[in-house]
Amino acid sequence: MNDVIPKGAAVVGGSVIAFAGDLPDSHREDIYLSTMYAQRATRAAFNDGLSGDWFAYYRNLLKYVGWDVPAPERLSLRPGDSMGEQASQGISSRLGERFSSPVTRALAALERDSLALDLFESTSLSQNAGCFQIIPCALKDPNRVEMGIYHRQFQIRRSISRFLFIEHEDLVHSSTEQMSVITFNTLYYAQFREKVKKAVLSQSMKYLRGLEI
Repeated sequence: MNDVIPKGAAVVGGSVIAFAGDLPDSHREDIYLSTMYAQRATRAAFNDGLSGDWFAYYRNLLKYVGWDVPAPERLSLRPGDSMGEQASQGISSRLGERFSSPVTRALAALERDSLALDLFESTSLSQNAGCFQIIPCALKDPNRVEMGIYHRQFQIRRSISRFLFIEHEDLVHSSTEQMSVITFNTLYYAQFREKVKKAVLSQSMKYLRGLEI
């Protein structure tokens, strides 16, 4: 996968991952593939009828492959803005400008890229419900990455194909925002790396699309 690793930001299924500054290719690949692993396995479990908390199941899968993902905090919803704007504001209020700036650039690039937006929104929506992640990342030291995992889960009143960049208070009747803040240790993750690659690499390009920042 090394020849095609997006540099600044990418859509990974129902997630947007954005990087503050340059990170080694290996770190970005680890983040892309392990995020894809947890996301696909969570969606498959819920499609098979597993009940429970989507974000809790997703976090547990990341823990299973070496991530230390603490219990999330609930964020306050701000009425009147699109979900994309609300996500940027929530990340800014919790993590500051260093993390919100790359997210803002990534979302602007996503809005311009119809194919990436189709991938993101079609993966995020299922009938009358949706959920997605936005994950800003910044290098802390050579072997650690500071990250926020912003999660939005919502119910809608009727079927839609677009949601991220439109105001839709009349459509959404239930919605929550949560965020976990972590330090990703790549040395510890190394023992799980090959397992994750084997699980997702055969379909990775179907769910991964770089964004032109």
